[in-house]
Amino acid sequence: MYNRYEDVDSSVITALSAIRRESFPELVNAKIKPLFDLKKRVSGGAIVLARIMLPNELIKHFTADEKEGIEDGYDYIVIVDKVVWQNTGATDRERLLRHELRHTFVDIEADNPYKLLDHDVSDFYEEMELNRDDPRWKERVASLADTIYDQMKDEAKSRGRGRKAPAHAGPTPIETYAEERAQGQEG
Repeated sequence: MYNRYEDVDSSVITALSAIRRESFPELVNAKIKPLFDLKKRVSGGAIVLARIMLPNELIKHFTADEKEGIEDGYDYIVIVDKVVWQNTGATDRERLLRHELRHTFVDIEADNPYKLLDHDVSDFYEEMELNRDDPRWKERVASLADTIYDQMKDEAKSRGRGRKAPAHAGPTPIETYAEERAQGQEG
């Protein structure tokens, strides 16, 4: 059985906790469920690197877990493309999660205080300032992810036609680049 989503590894949980603590103190009590998306998602012609959503009442019901302290289910669900996460370094991972959390809004007067917002101008300027060293990071990461997905698709096609996949003769240029990015050694 194929499932599109899976639980994240500890690297996502650690990064998400640090970003919440450092940049989003208003989310200290929010229950956020991070998940990996195992399939490429495209919206408006662009790959979706990550997204955040509010769970509906049914999802809240199914995510409630009294033993874990999640009596009413999760307040937000953050979905991260697994290929993107596995092939980017710590800085891009932080940018990705921070960007998604920027969509959150806490209205302490409301019955359900957790809301989502579209981007606004102040967020745009703040993000530009935080990413001034690499203002086009999202395009770069999307291009990397597209290349990896295309490579995976080509490999699947070659296996599907009854031909053997070519023998692995070491890392491809994209694998080398991804490894260097993950280790912060890109040149």
